[in-house]
Amino acid sequence: MKRLFLGICVLFGVLAVVRQVRSTPHFAVAPGAFAVERLGPSGQVVHESFQPRQAPYLAIYHGASWCGPCQQFSPRLCEFYRDASKAQGRFQLLMVNYDRSEGEMVAYMRQHQMGFPAVRRGDAGAWGASTGSGIPNLVIIDTASGKVVSSSFSGTDYQGCDVPLAVLRRITSVGHP
Repeated sequence: MKRLFLGICVLFGVLAVVRQVRSTPHFAVAPGAFAVERLGPSGQVVHESFQPRQAPYLAIYHGASWCGPCQQFSPRLCEFYRDASKAQGRFQLLMVNYDRSEGEMVAYMRQHQMGFPAVRRGDAGAWGASTGSGIPNLVIIDTASGKVVSSSFSGTDYQGCDVPLAVLRRITSVGHP
């Protein structure tokens, strides 16, 4: 009886690990270019094509204007993005937006003066896959392999956006391999 119970426990443990591995998105087969929106110099909306594999790393920020924690994190991410301009070419940043409308997304972008492109979740295709069950979520992807380098989620546990932001800071620092 003990062996049966132990065998069942091991089986459920293995299934849990397999489920976690399967639920982590892998972006190697995600398609190429798609349409995004960016704020122009005078705040106008510019529609452009986005090439997700143009830099070694892609940071995808999942957020929305109605999300209190997103409203707290977004100014820090925008400041980082402005300060990291000397590291252009090392990474790209894309917001996958969860707002109810394009107008709400654009208002959110203007509110925080987001210089990086954004796309509504339904228009992001495979690049809109999340690594967790909530927002805000910052995901860092190695674009050559398609593997997630860092995320706000560790399995089902939320560790916050500061963990992947620290990884992004290391990636963009001078002398990083």
